Amino acid sequence: MPNPKFSAPADMGTEMRDVESDITTNDRIAPYIRRSDRLVPETPKQQLRIKRKWELENSRLRERPRMDPCEVRTWQLDRLRALVDGAYTTIPFYRELYSAVGFEPGDIVTWSDFEQLPVIDKRMLIEAGVSEETRNAAGTRTVHSARTSGSSGLNLTILQDNASTDYRVLLNMRHAELALGRALKPDDWRYQVYFAAERLTSLLGAYPYVTVAQECPTDVLLENLAQVRPQVMLCFPSYLQRLAEENVALDALGVETIITNSERSSREEREKYSRIFRVPVLDEYSSEEFSLIAYECRERHYHLVEDSAYMEVALADETGFGHMVGTSLGNAFMPFIRYDQGDIVRLANPDATCGCGSRFRMIDAFRGREDEKLRDGRSRTVPADAVLGLCDRTLVVEESNVLQYQIVQVAPDRIEVRLQLSDPRKDTEDNVLLTEFVRELSSLFLHEKMRIDIVHVGAFDTFVSGKRRLIYAEGAWARD
Repeated sequence: MPNPKFSAPADMGTEMRDVESDITTNDRIAPYIRRSDRLVPETPKQQLRIKRKWELENSRLRERPRMDPCEVRTWQLDRLRALVDGAYTTIPFYRELYSAVGFEPGDIVTWSDFEQLPVIDKRMLIEAGVSEETRNAAGTRTVHSARTSGSSGLNLTILQDNASTDYRVLLNMRHAELALGRALKPDDWRYQVYFAAERLTSLLGAYPYVTVAQECPTDVLLENLAQVRPQVMLCFPSYLQRLAEENVALDALGVETIITNSERSSREEREKYSRIFRVPVLDEYSSEEFSLIAYECRERHYHLVEDSAYMEVALADETGFGHMVGTSLGNAFMPFIRYDQGDIVRLANPDATCGCGSRFRMIDAFRGREDEKLRDGRSRTVPADAVLGLCDRTLVVEESNVLQYQIVQVAPDRIEVRLQLSDPRKDTEDNVLLTEFVRELSSLFLHEKMRIDIVHVGAFDTFVSGKRRLIYAEGAWARD
């Protein structure tokens, strides 16, 4: 039976709810509860605004995956026209880029017109200072920021206004419904194991969303799950691997579905976890730039989230694999238009159907994401989520002076942290964040006394897709 403490309060809709305190059931879980430390804190006004939008728009959002594909394409093109014209008007980078190819506002009439626009990438946005341009043009508007390197290791600050963040929240709520196979109820909990807290913890008490650090011991997490009894769990695959060793059926703890994110996992791995936990374990394909890109449905197909981003495959080879080039449909504030983030995919036949009922296009296969792991002795690997969490707290922070990074295990007892600095004139010896990173990374190894060297490089190794490998082991020893 649900614990009354974790049900939506009777006066829900009047004030903010301290959900982090609600789930802090004892001193064991307390150190691992993540609270938001964002520069723009959540407010009752923001929560009320998004709650009202959800109540107004949830029916339309639920219907959209089942819409006729031609209607979706028409809706997308209308949105893209406005997005491109707005970017030209407000962002100097886009105005200069598009003027160079003869584009003027109003020129996009057909899909062919849109496809003539240049493809961009993260490095182009960084070198052009698009984040700064966007911030300068914001005026008095509230600006939300996120610092990201994703799996590329190239740091970019992404900015959004209230409309952009609100839309992202709404799509994430629908995503939870698709994973559940039913509508979200106001007292349904979403329980995330991640580096940092979600932007919103509830909508004035309804739809609570909490975050627990990935360092949380599995026995402590299971104890907390038994008390909170969340309906949706979001988690790194590498943390699920550790959790699976406990061999606990999570359906008995109230969990109805698990969504994996941030790391690559195979269908076989997720199906294995589904059997162990006795709930569907479904993957999410997302990035800070686009938010939701695709979701794995209960039929085990990846559907593009067609109202989050318009995705196209460029430079496809004879097998259909090409660069995934996307345009965010939810962030008109700092637009990502025909943006290549380095992933190689192949789309399914557009006439293919899915038993889940969604008519959104499907991804047939990925090429370009690889497991990221470091070896600790012959039988242990350092969990990818622990390494990525450490990077997020140190190397991704602007004050770290790190433009790009790569963590390469070159021998059983030696790691190279390969860097490009934002300002090469600054000495790394006095870099507190870099020193913290080295110290904490070495502490993750239990069987090897790891030597960690800082190496300044001019180029990085990449996958065949062109996306730089972020965390990996190299050399013949790693294949043993």
